[in-house]
Amino acid sequence: MTVGTLMIDNVEFVVVPKAEWLRLLGKAAPEALSPARQSVRESIGRDLRKAREAAGLTQAELAKKLRKSQAMVSGAENGTVKTGWPYAKAVLKACGLPEDWKAPS
Repeated sequence: MTVGTLMIDNVEFVVVPKAEWLRLLGKAAPEALSPARQSVRESIGRDLRKAREAAGLTQAELAKKLRKSQAMVSGAENGTVKTGWPYAKAVLKACGLPEDWKAPS
């Protein structure tokens, strides 16, 4: 990785490749994530899919309930979209499941 600095109006800026910048922001493509982080995203995604399936919903139906796109739901389920507890909580609520629901193994 090449890193450089740049001075503009007496302010020093650090220049890094875009992929590194996105990784630092937590918005990197899945292949740029550490294997552990990607594994966690995929595990959470599997649980989100199991919750949706337990409710008998398609991705499109869940997306409509969440007011999200079907692509976003798909990305969350396959681990390519970063999600957090607020999203998981919304999925459980939309699926009629309690917050302490555990996906079957």
